[in-house]
Amino acid sequence: MTSPRIRDIDMKFFYLSLLLIISLLLALSIGVEDVSVKSAWQDPDSLARMLLLDVRLPRVILGGLVGMALAVSGVAFQALLRNPLADPYILGVSGGAALGSVLALGLHLPFTFVPLLSFAAALTAMVLIYFLAQVKGRLHPHTLLLVGVLFNTTTFSLILFINALVSLEDLHRIWFLMVGSLEAIEWGRLAWVALLVFLGTGILFYDASALNLITLGEESAGLLGVDVERVRRRVFFAASLMIGATVSVSGLVGFVGLAVPHMIRLLFGSDYRLVLPASAIGGASFLILADLIARVGFSHERFQTQLPVGVVTALIGAPLFFYLLKRKGA
Repeated sequence: MTSPRIRDIDMKFFYLSLLLIISLLLALSIGVEDVSVKSAWQDPDSLARMLLLDVRLPRVILGGLVGMALAVSGVAFQALLRNPLADPYILGVSGGAALGSVLALGLHLPFTFVPLLSFAAALTAMVLIYFLAQVKGRLHPHTLLLVGVLFNTTTFSLILFINALVSLEDLHRIWFLMVGSLEAIEWGRLAWVALLVFLGTGILFYDASALNLITLGEESAGLLGVDVERVRRRVFFAASLMIGATVSVSGLVGFVGLAVPHMIRLLFGSDYRLVLPASAIGGASFLILADLIARVGFSHERFQTQLPVGVVTALIGAPLFFYLLKRKGA
């Protein structure tokens, strides 16, 4: 007989999944030009089908992937650093990716090379941070945090230096990158992002039980058979790989990896076997809906513009996070 707790968890996952499905349908249907998904599916030669498959669907899928990666990485870094305020961008890999993108824009490289250089810079940053953070062959959370913060500070100083040298047009493009934007992306690049995000997410799901034990303390986890150092390395590389992949195509989208995990913990508790998959669904839904608001919120003829999605996530995520902090402290 199914226990009440299991039924409650199943219902919560059902409603989260339903939210994701509704988010997808709304984001595909609503825009500057509303599209009927049913009509686009039935008429292969229609303009609606072209708009749906070539423009809107890749953007919606990218939003889901980025939201999932940020939320899951946020959970992973909060566990890795034992800090509930840890953010996916805190360990410096995002700074490396952003620097690569800004450098590509500053050098006027073809747009195809921007995400490639960004991802290469993210991988370089990941390796550098890993080796700099090691103390006597061990990866200490506090040292990792310090190295990440210093690395981010250095990379963003270099970004400001590049900003001072580029034209106003390039400065505008860099600004959109720094606040986060889900622009149109071709299917090939989207497939690579999906592969890296699902790979990293799968690794974190695999280590969920070990993360539960590590939160009890290193000694307790070791006595229970967990290789703490190996798990830390695997979690760091998996989460960093996802952050590098997503920042290379979407820029810096804030507050998803900070606010979503805390909302999920209010629903599911602190068991990472539940929090990680729930955060993946919740993060995808949150960013898809935020991007929908960014696309249509100011599309009225008075404004005729689209907001960067990072602006919307900040406007929603910051007050929400403050509310959650006050609620926990109450």
